[in-house]
Amino acid sequence: MKNLPHTWVTVKYKDDAFDVHLSSDVISISEIRPIDSEINIAPMLNSNVMKSIQESVDEINNVKYLKEDVMHYKDLRQINVSQHIEKKNGLSYLSWSWALDQLLQLDDSATWEYLEPKRFGESMMVFCKVTAFGKSRTAQLPVMDFRNQAIPNPNAYQVNTAMQRCLAKAISLHGIGLYIYAGEDLPTLNENSTKADKLSQT
Repeated sequence: MKNLPHTWVTVKYKDDAFDVHLSSDVISISEIRPIDSEINIAPMLNSNVMKSIQESVDEINNVKYLKEDVMHYKDLRQINVSQHIEKKNGLSYLSWSWALDQLLQLDDSATWEYLEPKRFGESMMVFCKVTAFGKSRTAQLPVMDFRNQAIPNPNAYQVNTAMQRCLAKAISLHGIGLYIYAGEDLPTLNENSTKADKLSQT
């Protein structure tokens, strides 16, 4: 586990919530503060309360976003997706199956769900929420035709196509291929090689 000297987590004890400051090993508790307070109450708590809060911290430490191998947005956005872009009528679309495969390689606990579509007159907007790397991102997309115009009263096939594209868009909100939607041609690369760089070349 990497050193994160300024890691704060929020834990609940009975009916109260506390901000807990973890030490550089992301395991030991260095401070405990009531929410919206600057007072460290850790020295005032008895051993049973401290034990309970420590157990809550231990559970949080099992979450991927506190582990060394977690991918961060700045790493994910560096993945070159140029070979997996579909172009239609001047717009670029990221292959949803490739994007999903990349996501699951990087976080095999990632999940996604489609939220209730919304009607706007005769047209429809679909929504997809992707939870990965300890965060949830939600994207929306209208059901469009080949001219990128909203389809009146779309059928099941047209809605399914929009849902797949919306899934790719929701994945991109975590960083994978987001630059497509910004109109960029290539991602900005850092000098340091990352796990994302290696995966994009496989």
